[in-house]
Amino acid sequence: MVNYNGQLTKNTVVLSVTNRGFAFGDAVFETIKMVNSKLLFWEDHYFRLMASMRILRMEIPMEFTMEFLESEILKTIKANSLENSAVRVKLTVFREGDGLYAPKTNSIAYVITVKETEKSLYQLNIDSYRVDIFK
Repeated sequence: MVNYNGQLTKNTVVLSVTNRGFAFGDAVFETIKMVNSKLLFWEDHYFRLMASMRILRMEIPMEFTMEFLESEILKTIKANSLENSAVRVKLTVFREGDGLYAPKTNSIAYVITVKETEKSLYQLNIDSYRVDIFK
């Protein structure tokens, strides 16, 4: 199940080939990890998403609060019966409509996808790195 603008649907969402997010990459996304029913670094992800949307001059709806998006993510996780799993969440926000050079609208749509992941925690790389400084 995926969450398309708050509606849970089967794993397919149909976008027009003229959609700016599809045709021109007029979109932003955040990939978030959930472990033990907790979204890791959620506040950091949320503020980076909002900053990215502002840079692209997307129209941010008033209901796009941290609490709203968290509840939509958790709703999607629950619909996929992944509450007790380590989960990779991808939240994609894209501009609705089409347009060639300039977008016809600044309003947005969003898609939330979730996928179970094997590793519950981040792993440190055991290989060492060598860093040199050049002047």
